[in-house]
Amino acid sequence: MNFEGLDAGMGEFPPNLHGTLDAGLEPSMDPHLNPSLLQGVELEAEGLTMTVPEPVHMMEGIFSELHSVVSEVGIPVTATHFDNQEEMLWMGNHRGHVTSFFGPTMGRYSSFQVHAADDIRHIQSLETGVLFLSKSNLKCYTRGGLFMFDYPMEEGADMHSLLMTGNNTLLVGGLQNYVAEVDLNTVQETQKFTVDIPGVAIMRQSNRFFFCGHTSGKVTLRDLRTFKMEQEFDAFSGSLSDFDVHGNLLAACGFSSRGLNGLSCDRFLMVYDLRMMRAVTPLQVHVDPLFLRFIPTYTSRLVIISQTGQCQFCEPTGLANVADIFHVNTVGQLLMSFDVSSSKQALGFGDSGGCVHLWTDVPEVSFNDYSRETEFALPCLVDTLPQLDWNHDLLPLSLIPLPLTSTEPLLSDWPTSLAAPRPRRAPPVDPEILRTMKTVGFIGYAANPRTRLRNQVPYKIKDAELDYDNYKQVPESPIGRDEEPHLCMVLKKYRKVTIKYSKLGLEDFDFKHYNKTLFAGLEPHIPNAYCNCMIQVLYFLEPIRCLVQNHLCQKEFCLACELGFLFHMLDLSRGNPCQASNFLRAFRTIPEASALGLILSDSDEQTGKAKLGRLIQSWNRFILTQLHQETQEQEGPQAYRGASSSRALRRGVRTVRSISLR
Repeated sequence: MNFEGLDAGMGEFPPNLHGTLDAGLEPSMDPHLNPSLLQGVELEAEGLTMTVPEPVHMMEGIFSELHSVVSEVGIPVTATHFDNQEEMLWMGNHRGHVTSFFGPTMGRYSSFQVHAADDIRHIQSLETGVLFLSKSNLKCYTRGGLFMFDYPMEEGADMHSLLMTGNNTLLVGGLQNYVAEVDLNTVQETQKFTVDIPGVAIMRQSNRFFFCGHTSGKVTLRDLRTFKMEQEFDAFSGSLSDFDVHGNLLAACGFSSRGLNGLSCDRFLMVYDLRMMRAVTPLQVHVDPLFLRFIPTYTSRLVIISQTGQCQFCEPTGLANVADIFHVNTVGQLLMSFDVSSSKQALGFGDSGGCVHLWTDVPEVSFNDYSRETEFALPCLVDTLPQLDWNHDLLPLSLIPLPLTSTEPLLSDWPTSLAAPRPRRAPPVDPEILRTMKTVGFIGYAANPRTRLRNQVPYKIKDAELDYDNYKQVPESPIGRDEEPHLCMVLKKYRKVTIKYSKLGLEDFDFKHYNKTLFAGLEPHIPNAYCNCMIQVLYFLEPIRCLVQNHLCQKEFCLACELGFLFHMLDLSRGNPCQASNFLRAFRTIPEASALGLILSDSDEQTGKAKLGRLIQSWNRFILTQLHQETQEQEGPQAYRGASSSRALRRGVRTVRSISLR
């Protein structure tokens, strides 16, 4: 914006407003500071400011103040900007310091120094960072304050505004007679456009033109590709203060020349019709306009802001009403910056006293229509780490999280003198494939002989494996395995063990030799025992286990009841195997199971023709659907054994329903 014509007292800023703190004394304040500025603000013992929360009553459709925060007392806020990607409001002050506030509560998110001496004149948010324009520099920082790049301007440049023309290009203008185009990918100047009228203080863009507002009071319309001037509006005789474009309308406010009396604020807004490229009837307002923006919500409303904090809403082609004037509580300070959020629900003001004011017209304000989630710093993990007893011999050191670095060697790394790379040899191609292969160009085509299963590749590296292929089974008992040492190539826990029952039944077989845990298994030597694996999976799903164990009905063959009895047996077995014969007997009586082909005959199990992979998937879908139906048929006190675990039962019903619907 152009600062000509503003109050001359705005340039007299005290150099230091933060005095030193002595024991038992209040923070010292500058004598030039208005004490009423600190209404609603408290100073902590360390000199940091915090706002005093006050109840805010919002009225739908009418803008009113939501929050006011102090960044630095007495340092003017020269730029404000609503972030276009996240729910944040940015501000930059007269001493080159920027601060971001998160959400409608205006909690401080980040604060860092951008320039040592120059003021912040324009702020623009990007996808990956935020741009800050000062008098002679364009800098980019992350939202957390990390430096990304610095683009210095030419010597003697006095920049005032920037405009994003694409995702990675922008225009920078100022009081010199050119506008520079900068590529953000290479951080280099790509083009320089010469302007006939120097002093490009404000830039806007529509789908047809670039709009440049000059300090001389003129507004020029330029081509989007060549930057050639297409039209010129001589809006004000003194200087231009602000302008905005919406649709086919351009509205501008500024200062008029009064001869020897200098410049005076013009209360007539100049409105131009971009279709006919001429001015329409000027709009007279009741405040001294310094800023203006279109707020196109229901209508193309204009908001006009004065230097003293008066705010008026009006239609650009109608008459201004005195009743539509509101006042920003600046406590005697002057407004220095203004911005509107992309959702048109929030207004941000910055004054000369270092305060930022947030106004909104909805109770639950959102700065953007689709904001992404803001990243916050992770909490400190020092207090959450467990207490370790170093005198304990079996203390696992893995309880202490350590970062894995690629530069430092690990304790488990083998020295190069003891290790050598040994690549696995590729298996030979099947002779049948080579015999039937047809070559077209340099590519060979052959039919799959179907001699192996999918992804099955044999590796016969040792001659002992040839003898191992002649054996098809493992001894039924651990006695006598030492007589066949080549069978030890299969790991012990993966060997198939066949149980032979004697006259004493299960009591004659030592199950503890194979299972030293308290988890019970299911015997596979009964028909349709392929479903044992999924029964074990359902058993370890606590919501489903609690559901079926508490289910009880009067049906003769109910899978939920039989599954509950089986789970009860697994709870009491303490490692001994159980049989699912009662459950499988009820399973075979259900017609839907036979129709889906889930019941295998003895011949299919012995020959191994059944495709167990697809069969177990179909069985899983069927059993979940059946459990859902049976538990929903009788939803009442008589359907369950007890009511003490009703919460767990409801959770189990929801679990079965959600799994069965997938």
